[in-house]
Amino acid sequence: MKALLRGAMAVLWVPAFAWAAPPQRIVDAWYAHNATLLMLGASDRVVATVVTPQRFPWMYRVAPMLKKAEIINTTSVNAEELLRLQSDLVFVPTSLHAASALRAVGLNVAEEGFDRFEGLLDCVSSTAELLQDEQAKSQAQAYRTAFTQALAQSGEGRNAPAPRVLHIASLHPLQIDGDQSIIDQWIRHAGGVNAAQGVHGNKRPVTIEQILVWNPDIVILGADAGDTALLTQDPLWQRVKAVQDRRVYRNPAGVFNWDRYSPELLLQLEWSREIIQGGKVDRPAMIARIRDFYRRFYSYDLGDADATRILDAEPPIAKNG
Repeated sequence: MKALLRGAMAVLWVPAFAWAAPPQRIVDAWYAHNATLLMLGASDRVVATVVTPQRFPWMYRVAPMLKKAEIINTTSVNAEELLRLQSDLVFVPTSLHAASALRAVGLNVAEEGFDRFEGLLDCVSSTAELLQDEQAKSQAQAYRTAFTQALAQSGEGRNAPAPRVLHIASLHPLQIDGDQSIIDQWIRHAGGVNAAQGVHGNKRPVTIEQILVWNPDIVILGADAGDTALLTQDPLWQRVKAVQDRRVYRNPAGVFNWDRYSPELLLQLEWSREIIQGGKVDRPAMIARIRDFYRRFYSYDLGDADATRILDAEPPIAKNG
């Protein structure tokens, strides 16, 4: 397990005045981090977010209070707008490179970014500290405990040779996820190896010709990457071993995409182990795990039908009225 946690990166800047009082007006400019605030019981404090109900409908179903928050643009966070909102805590991704400019006008800014499991856990813990809420701190510790227990079930090294797994972020344009990413880490944790050899980072452009060279044993499409049926209908994709062997899967997604940088990565660990090691998921057991996760960590009572939709990466059914 130590090898899985090695190289974690979490970045957090805590200004001296952050501890004056618990923040009540929060801006969250990182998509994935909004799910962390939800888990820590702080969605009702969010006054502005980059998350839209169209892109993340499950988040708004579980945390309807987000409907009161303003929608901001993640690529051009405007300091004047945040001052107008009287923000007392602003979360930004480290990749945005906007923190110094926002701090210069007096905003209380926390940068968050990670590419390893331990970084996720540190992000959850540091966010709970910034919220100055004992219940949030308790929830963060409960999540760390559950995640650490899940890591103990590692499938790394169980398969010889380990199946080559390609994770596709987008079919049009064609983009894949390489190493130096949390995607690569859960692939290895599940007992596979990343087929995208020599590619570093997330959402990297690639050609179908290169994928034919890699010829992965398993292909996993991100929830919003495109339809898995497109691969079986394409003459070039039909030459890929994973397509021939019918080992193409669509990654689940709920409040946030399971495969990336949010608390539901805990569910991804189990799902990916079953997919990579056995080729299928025990659906009744996985649905029960989804319901338990939402109850424990999102304080939301999810029914079997909704849990099934999350497992199949489908949006919630719109409510009448």
